[in-house]
Amino acid sequence: MSHVMHATARGRRRLAGARGPAQSTPSRPIEFPPSMRQQIHLQIKAMLVSGELAPGELCSVYQLAELFGVSRTPVREALLQLVREGLLHAERNRGYRVVVSSPRDLDEISEVRLMLEVPAMAKVASLRPAPTDDFERARAIYERMAVAAKSKNLRRFVQADGEFHLHLISLAGNRRITALVSDLRDHMHLPGLQRLVESGGLEQSSEEHLQLLKALERGDAGAATDIARAHIKRTRAEWA
Repeated sequence: MSHVMHATARGRRRLAGARGPAQSTPSRPIEFPPSMRQQIHLQIKAMLVSGELAPGELCSVYQLAELFGVSRTPVREALLQLVREGLLHAERNRGYRVVVSSPRDLDEISEVRLMLEVPAMAKVASLRPAPTDDFERARAIYERMAVAAKSKNLRRFVQADGEFHLHLISLAGNRRITALVSDLRDHMHLPGLQRLVESGGLEQSSEEHLQLLKALERGDAGAATDIARAHIKRTRAEWA
């Protein structure tokens, strides 16, 4: 046993030496690929936001497992997580029902989003030096959104849309605001997006995201806040 402990200690010392001094530790956490449960959770969440799973609709583990071509276990785990997040209701021996948001709920969500997201965009536009690497990542997310819009893949569009906005908001440096906006967006059902698919309006919507990013890149807080404000208001008026 003692030789194993000594070997382990030597291994730790070699590993510590390979890492170098503490200040060389990367500032960004290591990103691991999402698990099957996480992937399914994100897919179902996109279906809820886009209206693919409509408010009040009943869905089952079996139905979704067949849709995704996976076993029932990760689907059940993802659905239970969505119940904890308040997006689904579990109905005994029946399945999971999509929570219905009232018009008042949607109005309140939009109002809070305006209060949080618009000032966040002003702050990001004012960052000096500008976070160019983070803007490049936002541009890469936008490119995925544009491809989804062109191919009329609504689920992928919704996923990229959420990732884009939350990434930009996170640059303001307030984790609680980012978490609040993420939760608010999850409860914003947007059945009107289906009409955008039919009319080709998804591409116009993705272009708005590019204009927001360009305003942030040039440090134009006024334009960035105008675009963010108009986008949130249109989301409530036309898509929700």
